[in-house]
Amino acid sequence: MGWEIERRFLVRVGDTVWFQLGEGYHLRQGYVQNGEPSVRIRLGEPRGAVLTCKSGTGIRRSEVETVVPDEVAQQLFLAAENRIIEKMRWKIGPWELDRFLGALDGLALLEIELEHENDPIPEAPAGVQVLREVTDDKRFVSGHLARTPDKKKRKLVKKAYKEVKGWKGLSG
Repeated sequence: MGWEIERRFLVRVGDTVWFQLGEGYHLRQGYVQNGEPSVRIRLGEPRGAVLTCKSGTGIRRSEVETVVPDEVAQQLFLAAENRIIEKMRWKIGPWELDRFLGALDGLALLEIELEHENDPIPEAPAGVQVLREVTDDKRFVSGHLARTPDKKKRKLVKKAYKEVKGWKGLSG
């Protein structure tokens, strides 16, 4: 079993920056099981279909991943039913920038994986405005987003960007 040490941030990205990023990866994620553990199947990564099991909350979570054959991935997507999200992902230095699609259109999150929980956070990529950290906000966990009804997803996106008053910026 491995560990994932990750921090996530709600961000605003200008249209010009999105255009300059070029092609990203179109990721499609299905949640076979939410909760403990979360079981996810993802398509769109260069390495192929990836099955992931995660447990825990916050910055440090247990994580096990394995690449699976496409036929297995398709069956897992069927098991996920409507608990599916889609997003575009760009790798920018140590960061991953996600732009959600569908009912979550308008939501952008910036993620970074760290070696240790107390590692300093590098500056955000140019043109990406960090609004607030959402690592501990369960509303922004992908499994939660996947099981949220579409109408509530649209409301969540609007509300998230209205809540940013008082954010002090990145801190290690």
